[in-house]
Amino acid sequence: DFAYGGGTLTTRPLKFQGNRLVLNIDTDATGIMQVGLLDDSGQAIPGFSLDDCIYINADAVDAEVEWMDKGKDVSPLAGKTVQVVFRGNGTKLYSMQFVDAEQ
Repeated sequence: DFAYGGGTLTTRPLKFQGNRLVLNIDTDATGIMQVGLLDDSGQAIPGFSLDDCIYINADAVDAEVEWMDKGKDVSPLAGKTVQVVFRGNGTKLYSMQFVDAEQ
């Protein structure tokens, strides 16, 4: 849970397969979530930073994460070590999953 005052969460380093990052999330009416991807040294990956992420406001089991210039496709990062960082306010994040979705 992310309080209304806001908070962040960063995953352990991981490698993934797939071309989309989907969230099981409930932002309620006024909550928001942004997601960023970090490289193996903990630096924001250009185009996939928290500030590049389009605000997510949804109650969905499959909300796709999207970045302003990169869109939803994360396949260029598949197989590389990344960390996922979440920044949210008034949001419940139940799970995240990288999936293969139609382009």
